[in-house]
Amino acid sequence: MNIVLLTGGQGGLKLFEGLRELIDPETITVVVNTADNIWLLDLYIAPDVDSATYLACGLLDTGRYWGIINDTFNTYSMIRRFNVLDWFVLGDRDLAIHIVRTHMLRQGFRLTEITRYISNVLKAKGVILPMSDEHVETHIYTDLGDLHIQEYLVKYAAKQNPEKVKVFKIEYRGIGEAKAPPEVLNAITNADIIVIGPSNPFLSINPILSTRGVRECIRKKREAGVPIVAVSPIRNGRAFTGVAHVLLKYLGYEPTAYSIAEMYSDIISDIVIDSSDEDLAHRIKGEIGVDVTLANIAMDSIDAKVTLAQKILNVVKSYRRAV
Repeated sequence: MNIVLLTGGQGGLKLFEGLRELIDPETITVVVNTADNIWLLDLYIAPDVDSATYLACGLLDTGRYWGIINDTFNTYSMIRRFNVLDWFVLGDRDLAIHIVRTHMLRQGFRLTEITRYISNVLKAKGVILPMSDEHVETHIYTDLGDLHIQEYLVKYAAKQNPEKVKVFKIEYRGIGEAKAPPEVLNAITNADIIVIGPSNPFLSINPILSTRGVRECIRKKREAGVPIVAVSPIRNGRAFTGVAHVLLKYLGYEPTAYSIAEMYSDIISDIVIDSSDEDLAHRIKGEIGVDVTLANIAMDSIDAKVTLAQKILNVVKSYRRAV
């Protein structure tokens, strides 16, 4: 079974952990958001790509779901003394990855090629693919001004206090020129199931779906009878971590799994929502026409991650029985 998982942030990575306990990780392709990439200190940093790669390589600090476990921060501590960068933390081994990536970009390699090279050297189990080789930046228009997504999430600590910064609009700069690499389109074309992870729809998933070729390719798979399953990042009106529920409210959506199903309605066949949101199931099925699976979507333990992953794999089995 070939699985494509679209993700960015913690939720999708936790689901990846569950899936690889049940099936061969080499059959899982993780298509990762790159619209949170940023140039800092003349280095090209790809936070979501790195987190997915580190997880696939057994290096991710899963206490934070970013950075390398047991990393040191000597270089960053010295940089801070010069007042050059005091808000974006860079570990020493993490920094080495950024240096290698930037060096290879300047030699003319594609981001996809660089990610594959880093994955191979670090012995990744699973395939990690950036959504695009072209640079895209998510910008958040707020009451503090126009902020790069990393400024919004990290510098202004929106993750810790999501209602601290009022949001008016989100823009994916460069998305008009961004196209899906052939590796991404091939993975989608050959997938037996496509899973949209429980990631922030605005900051993680929409940039992927807005990349030229991705949404159309997924829609064709659904038309061909392949299950396209989204997992809600919202339970009881709130995100587990991060700002998804607040952005939904600021941008005119109700902060529920219904809105997630509505946003993906043209491409998904199924959505997994939390059992506590059972009252939304009939509405989603009746008004949007998407099948609903109820589950515990918290993923607060490895057992919970595996159980949720199994629920998703059961969708494939039900499709095969129907055929």
